[in-house]
Amino acid sequence: MADGGAPAEPKAPKQAPQPGQMSQSLDEPVRGLEKVDDLKVHHREFFGGVGSFTVLKHEHLSQSTMSGSFTLTSSTGGVTEYKGCFNGNPADDGPTPNGLGVRINPDGSSFAGEWKEGFPHGQGEWKAAAPSCESYVGEWKRGKKHGYGTMKFNNGDCYEGDWADGKFQDRGKYTYSNGDEFMGLWEKGVKVSGTFYFADGRVSTRKWQGGKLVSCQEFDARKRSYMPTTTHQQVHDPRANQYGAAASMSNMITCNGVRVTT
Repeated sequence: MADGGAPAEPKAPKQAPQPGQMSQSLDEPVRGLEKVDDLKVHHREFFGGVGSFTVLKHEHLSQSTMSGSFTLTSSTGGVTEYKGCFNGNPADDGPTPNGLGVRINPDGSSFAGEWKEGFPHGQGEWKAAAPSCESYVGEWKRGKKHGYGTMKFNNGDCYEGDWADGKFQDRGKYTYSNGDEFMGLWEKGVKVSGTFYFADGRVSTRKWQGGKLVSCQEFDARKRSYMPTTTHQQVHDPRANQYGAAASMSNMITCNGVRVTT
């Protein structure tokens, strides 16, 4: 009861949401929208009949991403085919691959993955033309292997690790076709330090400078012990390389595995 004994007025009932409000069911189609018809298919032939491209483009966004395909014939007769996303303007000489796309090169090799300004850039896979089984899966930068990736060579070898500017860099594992493995550090495609794990159980830890082997320590799996370290200076010591000279390097080992003693 309110002051003075008058009864309180009842509250008005909550109205149900009307169509068009945020509570409208997502299953109901929205009405009143104008028809969108801004996407157009453009086709153009390259001058001289060397190729053509067909793209789907937004009419009012000159720099929008397009999807389509192109073919281009080189002066030597090789044909390049691309299907995927582009940037550019159909009125120009031709759009530039940008985004996801697949390109087949004149030699039959292919690249499928991410593109930026006409170059493989990001994640992607390159495959050599048949019958070769060579391939690379991993990261790219401006058309070169850069980052982390796996390369399989046609001779059966395989490299898995870091890359920079298209070369082995930093940590990597190289597996040879015969089962031998090398794990270590690389610089500009050249070994710096690491360990060979041979399929027959032998282990060899080595160091290089400028691509030149400077030290080597072998592990005898049968005796389960390390052999003394052999350095570059010991291997090339003049006293050990003269015919008939007295051996004076107790850590020298012949090519047949026989240790030289003084």
